Amino acid sequence: MVIAQGIARLRLCLRPVPSMCPECLIILHDQSTAIRLAAAARFDRATHGDRLMPDRISMPSAYQRARHIQLLRVHDALEAGASSRDLAFGLVFRGQRPLVGAIWKGSGERRHVLRLIAEARGMVDGGYRKLLRHE
Repeated sequence: MVIAQGIARLRLCLRPVPSMCPECLIILHDQSTAIRLAAAARFDRATHGDRLMPDRISMPSAYQRARHIQLLRVHDALEAGASSRDLAFGLVFRGQRPLVGAIWKGSGERRHVLRLIAEARGMVDGGYRKLLRHE
């Protein structure tokens, strides 16, 4: 279920509950408990007529959004057949003169791009779930 007011959104997973507890909230106790409790409080405010404001806590910062966009672009370029050097000088270090040969092999630019590739693959292979838990 999604409760929306303007640009604010509250997403809920509703499941059947025991008949003896028709109006209860069940909060799992795990690494995401604090986030669930905050969402439950927002839900309570929304159902009692309070204005639902955008949840700034669960929104990534401008830097995080830019980083995620860059990682998705790296992944998309890899899927399209780009090499690490193509990524380096076509996407990550645009405007910089491409390095060749042994200079490229030992460069910090190459190591940086290889780390981005590993992070992009990790994010696409399931690491995106960490975004929901703010890790």
